Amino acid sequence: MKVTCVEKVKFAPGKWEDAGNLMKKFKETWKGKGLPPLKTYGCISGGDAVQTLFFVTEWDSFGAIESMMEHMFADAGMKEMMLEWSKVVDSHEVSILKELSDEELGI
Repeated sequence: MKVTCVEKVKFAPGKWEDAGNLMKKFKETWKGKGLPPLKTYGCISGGDAVQTLFFVTEWDSFGAIESMMEHMFADAGMKEMMLEWSKVVDSHEVSILKELSDEELGI
């Protein structure tokens, strides 16, 4: 079952530059661990475009996301980045999406 993870991150006022430095470090770490591509989106219409980004990843299964999370929370470097992240973020929402077939929707 393919799943998509969408993270909506709103950054704290005045923390954009600090967030940028952390995002660069995080993306390098993410890529180095061989994880799926991390795509970054911003709103160009609608939604909350001010200091808000969306990070999107596509996974082969929910179990793959779960495994990644277990490794992240066990990694001292990632824990340190998460602590720094909490200092620059106002809110961080995570949605895990599954594409639904017509059969699942009953159509």
